[in-house]
Amino acid sequence: MIKLVLEVVSPESIRRDYEVKPRWYASRGIANYLVLDPLRGHVVTMWNPAPDDYLGRDTISYGPELTVVSPLGKLTVPTSRLPVDPKAPHPA
Repeated sequence: MIKLVLEVVSPESIRRDYEVKPRWYASRGIANYLVLDPLRGHVVTMWNPAPDDYLGRDTISYGPELTVVSPLGKLTVPTSRLPVDPKAPHPA
């Protein structure tokens, strides 16, 4: 069984990654879904799957380390090293 999914957003996949896939993955009981978005310079973490979407969701600007606790254990992502589109908005 799949416990964790990570997606990297591209200009062609925005709607799919943010709207379609969360519902699809949550309905299949995938515990954690992470969307790494170089177009916006942030990561969206989703957890606690329900029948039609995730109940938990956070958006974190790239910079600090992100630690995700999943059924697979702790995953640490050094977000300051992730690529960012030069046109991405900078956090305020």
